[in-house]
Amino acid sequence: MHDADHSPLPPLDDSPFTPLGDAEELFGVPGLPFTPAIRLKPGTELVFASGCLGPPDGEDDDPSIEAEVRRAYRYLARVLALAGGGLEHVVSVTKFLTNLERDNATVARVTKEVFPILPTSTTVEVSRLVPPDLHFEVNAIAAVPVRPETALPDQGG
Repeated sequence: MHDADHSPLPPLDDSPFTPLGDAEELFGVPGLPFTPAIRLKPGTELVFASGCLGPPDGEDDDPSIEAEVRRAYRYLARVLALAGGGLEHVVSVTKFLTNLERDNATVARVTKEVFPILPTSTTVEVSRLVPPDLHFEVNAIAAVPVRPETALPDQGG
């Protein structure tokens, strides 16, 4: 994780992808919580994660948007773990908010805190989510290194 006042971290040596560019420098807008482009390294497979929500879970019933976003990212991490990945492997996210004006700054801050390398990102406002009492959803694409036990025949694993 990194401080919201700093640029995205440089790529991790063992990361299956390389971030390209700095959104703040490229677009001239401070605080942008994403990387403009990402290039996959050889030996990487893509994992597509369906939309993850952050409903209260009995352990964390905080109704704030910050808590909802953090729970959604925790669920996303669990989904990615099924494919041997984690948030450090996410290359792209689409974030859906029901109130962009009210919640976008909080979502951007939490996003910058939870991703070791900022993914590419699109944020859209929607009229409601399923279930309608929630206000944030995220889906993701992750680049996970091919492991021998998961390699497809054409990947030489």
